[in-house]
Amino acid sequence: MPVKTFLAGGGEAGALIRAFDWSSTPIGAPESWPESLRTGLAVCLNSAMASAIYWGPDFITFYNDAWAQQQAGRHPWAMGRPARESRAEMWATLEPQFLEVRATGRGFSVTDQHLPMQRGSERDSWWSYSLIPLYEADGTVGGLLTQGFETTAQIRARQTLDLQTSRLRDMFSQAPGAVAILHGPDHIYEIANEAYFELVGQRRDIMGKTLAEALPEVAEQGFVDLMHTVYRTGEPFVGRSVPVAINRGDTGLPETRMVDFVYQPIRSAAGEVADIFVEATDVTQRVMAEAQLRESEERFRLVAESAPVMLWMGDTNGKCLYLNRAQREFWGVTDESFETFDWNSTVHPDDIPVLAAPFMKGMAEQSGFTVEARYFRADGQVRTLHTNAEPRFGADGEFLGMIGVNADVTDVREAQAALARSHEELEAAVRERTDKLMSAESQLRQAQKMEAIGQLTGGIAHDFNNMLAVVMSGLNLLQRKLAKGETDVGRYIEGSMEGARRAAALTSRLLAFSRQQQLAPEQLDANRLVQGMTDLLSRTLGEAIRVETVLSAGLWQTLADANQLESAILNLAVNARDAMEDGGKLTIETANAHIDDAYAAQAVVAAGQYVMIAVTDTGEGMTPQVMAKAFDPFFTTKEVGKGTGLGLSQVFGFIRQSGGHVKIYSEIGLGTTVKIYLPRNHAQAAVTDRKRIDGDVSSGTGEVVMVVEDEERVRAYSVEALKELGYAVIEATSPHDALRMIESGMPMALLFTDVVMPEMNGRQLAERATRIRPGLKVLYTTGYTGNAALSNGLLDPGTIHLSKPFTIDQLALKVRQTLDS
Repeated sequence: MPVKTFLAGGGEAGALIRAFDWSSTPIGAPESWPESLRTGLAVCLNSAMASAIYWGPDFITFYNDAWAQQQAGRHPWAMGRPARESRAEMWATLEPQFLEVRATGRGFSVTDQHLPMQRGSERDSWWSYSLIPLYEADGTVGGLLTQGFETTAQIRARQTLDLQTSRLRDMFSQAPGAVAILHGPDHIYEIANEAYFELVGQRRDIMGKTLAEALPEVAEQGFVDLMHTVYRTGEPFVGRSVPVAINRGDTGLPETRMVDFVYQPIRSAAGEVADIFVEATDVTQRVMAEAQLRESEERFRLVAESAPVMLWMGDTNGKCLYLNRAQREFWGVTDESFETFDWNSTVHPDDIPVLAAPFMKGMAEQSGFTVEARYFRADGQVRTLHTNAEPRFGADGEFLGMIGVNADVTDVREAQAALARSHEELEAAVRERTDKLMSAESQLRQAQKMEAIGQLTGGIAHDFNNMLAVVMSGLNLLQRKLAKGETDVGRYIEGSMEGARRAAALTSRLLAFSRQQQLAPEQLDANRLVQGMTDLLSRTLGEAIRVETVLSAGLWQTLADANQLESAILNLAVNARDAMEDGGKLTIETANAHIDDAYAAQAVVAAGQYVMIAVTDTGEGMTPQVMAKAFDPFFTTKEVGKGTGLGLSQVFGFIRQSGGHVKIYSEIGLGTTVKIYLPRNHAQAAVTDRKRIDGDVSSGTGEVVMVVEDEERVRAYSVEALKELGYAVIEATSPHDALRMIESGMPMALLFTDVVMPEMNGRQLAERATRIRPGLKVLYTTGYTGNAALSNGLLDPGTIHLSKPFTIDQLALKVRQTLDS
């Protein structure tokens, strides 16, 4: 750019630059100036805004007329001088800013920067300005172009306003909620207290700004329009639990808070609206707690509803508060009518005194009781129920009523009566009644089996009562806290959730003991599985227990559920640790084993080749009496509250369900060895690499999932859970309903179906659906046992399925695995 061009114009400052002897300065004559300086000067001199250029290592000063008017006698002296001289009073502030721009090559801007400048008696000034780097031809920064304007008047006005409103601020600072006053039709912040600053993310620079300027993300949500309406009409507005997205953190991303607020117009002496008073309360924790309470209640309901036993709960007057599905079906009560159900009307007239005495005693003494009485079932049959009941107490120890478990023992009692009659007849004529004796012996075995079920339900009642007590106590405390307006309720929600999780774990252990849990067998290398558990066992058992492994070379493969086998080994290891109170050694061995015909007949197991896993401790050992009961459900030698008595029974159930065998060897004072035998698998399939991965609970990316479930509440829960995980959901109430939608061509990636449904089961639905839609993925879910589903042909071995009840994380993992398989 020619000299005449870039130095043209510029008024008095331009004339001064043209007349200045620049050859005597470090930057030399204008003819030698670089293009970036020439261009910058052309912009500076012809800008209506106060502008200056600082060039070279010393930041030589150039400026225009607008800049000169604001320099309080420093013009024309400042022209051509280094910035440390021309801006001496404020150089302590400007120098690091100049150096930063020159070093990084990035621009800089600041608003209301305080800069000392002596002008008469006034030494303080405030400026808003920017620094723009001017680049040399080699890419380095040769100088800076600055443009800005003075904001001293605005700052002084703001200081005056702050002084005038300090008394109101002091008053508002004592207010318990977030309080602010916005002035005029533009809604400019005049006053805000600490609680308000906290609500808006400590953005204290909102003062003096309009609502739209101060909180643009809030303004975009319609709150400015709402405030306009209040200002125009003079009518207040009250909002309750309104979601507001506010930038509260360093990320700059909006965080949604739930807010109760009031916009109250304030009128001037002339009766016109002049200001709007804002009062707001962050109720996010309360709203979240209410949502978590609803979720906790729903999860508890799903656990109780899926329980295989009959559960009930009553108040202090004996009125029915809750019946689970099994109990409602027994009495023929609907979901809508059980609250008005009078269970007393179902008691057999002859048994009213039998039931009344222990029930009234338990209510009066607030203690548990056990009783058997006859009831009329929904179909008119008279059935005998064995009842175990325990008292319920609130968070403050107040008596809330009774909770209990009913077991139908009619068949047991009839079998016992038949057995008694058979014995009497056998005493009279043994030889003539041999056939009846054999029948009585069969009935005895059945009676013993049913007695065991009665004992099992008693144990379930005790443990389930404890778990329900945790859930109910947490919910009661939550209700009380929320009623008082307190929102610190996380520990009560977590306590209720823990009770529900323990109940689900109890159901899983019961299924394991009954050998009816749903398994996912896979070909396993037991050596690799044990090696993969070494670190977990060391951490779990603690430093006092030394863990050793003796792994056999050439170990055969077996077919088993890897997760359940790991759980079984961990159960045995924990029991071993508890038997070694002063520390000791835990040894896990593997070997190939053969069970011959003689031992197989004694142990009731198939003869043949097995993979043996032995867990040995150096603990106190077991007595023969303890060994005889070790696999019994709810049997434990631990202190109350230290164990459920289901650990070894769970191991026994899993191993037997897998076609294997378990044997205990123990000597008092020497220790115990538990040997697990799993059948050898001759298949040559690749062994799964068991790296302990808990599962990547991935969310969906909009894939369409059809949910087919005849139980309305389970279907609703599944639909909401899948939507929460990011899937699009189509729901069907029956298999026929699902087929109609599939035949209509609706797009879908996965069929998520219950197994047992009226008219058509889940497998039949899947077969027809995949014929219509080849490649459609299928995930089954069932609350029934896996063995029952397999033996009845409802599922094929190895089919992917999800057991009820399930968590959102379990659902997410299974859906993702199925879609990605």
